[in-house]
Amino acid sequence: MTPQRDQLAIAALTAMLADEFDLPTVLDTVAHDARASFDAASAAVALLDVRDRSGDLGMQVVAEALPQSTDSDLGFLTAGPALASARDGAVSMVADLADASDTRWPSYRRDALRAGMRGVRAFPLVLLGSSVGTLVVHTGDPWGTQRPNAIGQTLANLAAIAISIAPHLSQRRGDTQDTIDSVLQGTVTIATATGVVAELADLDVTQARLHLHRLARTHQATVGSYAERIVTAYNSDPAQFATSELLAPPDVLPPPPHINL
Repeated sequence: MTPQRDQLAIAALTAMLADEFDLPTVLDTVAHDARASFDAASAAVALLDVRDRSGDLGMQVVAEALPQSTDSDLGFLTAGPALASARDGAVSMVADLADASDTRWPSYRRDALRAGMRGVRAFPLVLLGSSVGTLVVHTGDPWGTQRPNAIGQTLANLAAIAISIAPHLSQRRGDTQDTIDSVLQGTVTIATATGVVAELADLDVTQARLHLHRLARTHQATVGSYAERIVTAYNSDPAQFATSELLAPPDVLPPPPHINL
């Protein structure tokens, strides 16, 4: 994106945060804005997952933006620079993943190169001095010097702010870790609903995700809440769910919630 488009993207995100919002949708917007800003091959928001008490430091991708469907193993998104950035609370980078003189993260580099990636920047999500995740951006060419690095940390900061405040105005004083746990669970629910839609509508994952967003919008619901309705209904009666009204737009579209005359 151009600097002007970057500014518009930031303005749109801050407007979302000033009202009630769907956190997975905000993080998804951050990922897509980052991919567009850097002309990147992929961008993802990943959060440290401390729910596993085994002592291992894990990460989960909660939002990602890919230009098209891919069959590549995307496990590298939470390895190498991404994990280092989230763990250390600092920007982590590799200018050219094919540069043999840089020997850091060999397994990550192999997997990323296999997926067609050449450059990477990971921008930490820091809350009150503690890192909770990262915004990791991969490019299909070496990173170079022309990409606007400042926008990456700005988007990461906005993602961190979104996590730190509850999506509902009455819950803005909620605990940050509870919010992280909630978005991790919400991401699982959205992924499950996407899989259901993909199977029943014979769509690939990217098409199914877009269809889910459109269904939620036409039913005037957030993506997270609509996904939960789909998963609940499907689990209640899988055999009959193919004919559920949840899979189609309403017969009569409701009026828009705000009309300014």
